Formats: sequence, C-alpha cells, structure tokens
Amino acid sequence: MKRIISTVSLLLILAVFMTGCGKEAPKAQEEKLVPVETTKISTKDLNHTLNTTGEVIAGADVNVMPKVSGRVQRVMVNVGDKVHNGQVLLQLEGNDAQNALSQAEAGLALAQANLERAQQGLKDAQINFDRNKELYTAQAISQAQYEQAESGLVTAQTNVKVSEAQVKQAQATLNTTQDNYNNATVISPIDGVVAAVNVDPGEMVSPQVSPITVVQMASTKIKVNVSENVVASIKTGTKVPVTINALNNTVTGTVLSVAPKADPDTRAFAVEIQLPNEKGDIKPGMVARLNLSTGTSKAVLALPIDAVLERDGQYSVFIVEDGKAKEVSVKVGATSGELTEIKSGLKEGQTVIVTGNRLVGEGQKVKVVKELGGAAK
Repeated sequence: MKRIISTVSLLLILAVFMTGCGKEAPKAQEEKLVPVETTKISTKDLNHTLNTTGEVIAGADVNVMPKVSGRVQRVMVNVGDKVHNGQVLLQLEGNDAQNALSQAEAGLALAQANLERAQQGLKDAQINFDRNKELYTAQAISQAQYEQAESGLVTAQTNVKVSEAQVKQAQATLNTTQDNYNNATVISPIDGVVAAVNVDPGEMVSPQVSPITVVQMASTKIKVNVSENVVASIKTGTKVPVTINALNNTVTGTVLSVAPKADPDTRAFAVEIQLPNEKGDIKPGMVARLNLSTGTSKAVLALPIDAVLERDGQYSVFIVEDGKAKEVSVKVGATSGELTEIKSGLKEGQTVIVTGNRLVGEGQKVKVVKELGGAAK
C-alpha cells in the first residue's frame, strides 16, 4: 500500500515538472513610442494683424430740427422710408407766416411805387432846374427863382435816396418773412433712411428738439480704438477685411480716418473704417469683426501656434533630438494667422513637435508619423 502511494506522488511531481518546462520565459516589455507630427522651424515674413471688434454706425446720422417753433400740421414720412436731399419731412402750420409774408410783399410793392414816384419827381425837378438855369443865365428870372429850382432838385434827389433805402428795407423784411414761411416746411438735408419719428400732427416743435432722425445707409462705418504701439502703421485708404456676425458675411472696408491725437481718457486712437452698403443689409448697431493690418516682420523664425506651449506665462516647445523629445524654453513675438514668431530659444532647421507635444515628456522616445510639409512615415 505504501509503495502505491509513493508511486502516485512521484508521478504527480513529474507531471508538474513537465508542465513547467513546457512554458516559455516572459519577454521583456517593449518601450512605447509616442506618435508625433513635426515641422522644421524656418524664417518667414509675418504680416501683423490686429483682430478686434467694433459696432457698425451709420455713414451719417442727422437729427433734423426745425428752424422755427410751430405746431405740426402734417408728418410726411414714416420710420424706414427712404428719403432724398430736399424732400419734405413735415409741415408746420403756416397761417401766421403766410399773413406776414403777404404783408411783407405788400410793403415791398408800396416801397417800389414810392421809389418810382421819387424817380419821376427827380426827372421833373431836373428839367425844371435846367430850364431855370438857362433863364437865370439870360437874366430872365431872379436869383431867388433859380435857387428855388435848385432846392427842388436837391429835394428830389434826397427823396430818391430815401425811397431806395425803403425798398431795400422792405426787401429785407420780405426775405426774412419768406425764410420763416419756408422754414415751416422741414426738409431732409441728406439722402438716407428715416430712423426715428418723434412727433405727431398737432404737437409743438422747436429748434431745441429733433422730431425726425435720418441716417445715411449707402455707406456705413466702424469705429475702433487702437494703441499707440500700432497707430503709426495704420494708413488711410488701407483695405480691411470685415466680418459682420449677424450676416455671416465678410466685406472689404477702407480706413477712412486715423485720429491725430489720443483720447485723453482711454489713451487710445480712434480709427474709422468705411464699409460699402449698397444693398442696405448692414445695419447700425451690428457687431463687426475686423483684421486690421499693422505692419510686417521680415525673415523671422516662425512656428505653428499649436507647437508652442504656455505655462504660467512661460513658453516652450518640444524638439526632437536622437529620436527623443526635448523641451526648450522660447521667447515668442507677434502672432499672424496660424503662425507665431519665435524670438529666441531655437535655431533655423530644428525639428519641432507640432501635434502630440502635449503627450510627451522630457527624454521620451517618439515616432515621427508625419513631417508637416512632407510625406507621412
């Protein structure tokens, strides 16, 4: 019995040994390579662009005010109406102005009649003086009669001068009353669109309050503020791409003006960009995004923005050396589009990780799967 148990134990030990001998030794774990995309840093010309936003304003915004006070007789336009220069916007009651105009016209007519009578009197006095002068020379009349004729001529000349002055005075009065009468008709000073009507028939208006606002829509403007660092590089006439958010549309604007001095409160310089608006789609108050060119840096080292990492205000990139990632501190400059300027820390031709740089660490082995500007590996 003991011999049987020993035999079985021996067989079990042998079986375990044989099973162990059949397994292979575990292989050493291979180091994982991080796939990355790279580019070689090179020199480029960078166009500097100021990306900012502004509010659209009308090309012209005119608060139309009457020149005289009066009661509104009729409002001729509604909000949204297109109007042209000289078009009647509203009419004031004009009975008093009409009566004054009629009176002034009559006064002028009377003064002109008096002038004509004075002129005729001067002609008669001149004839009488000439005749009496001949008679006096011939000693046919006395000196008193001659002097009387001379005095009549002087009086007639004075009467003409007085009548001429009265005509000028009457004409000035007529001009004033004519202006007052005309001012009862309020007209638009520009071509544009009625933006506001703040009066109804029967209400009183005065030169101190605007009853109607007209805006010019054929062209609109954007006003933005820029710093002293870039204002010198902005020139009138420069073309500016402008995107109107509400319309999802980009138009080309033109720098209309650059303020010659800074605002004392903001220390910024105002720049106005004019936008074409023939269809009238661009409305005042819309928000616009614009890319304003502020100069060019020639032949500077540049990298894609994604290649640069920022931590606590410090910038760095990962370069590839001997198949491993190496972190390098850099100093950045201006950004233009998808590129950013590298002022120091790198040399031209070095290989920089663009994609995958957030997955690697110092000294980690990497596998370049694509070199930007080259073929996939």
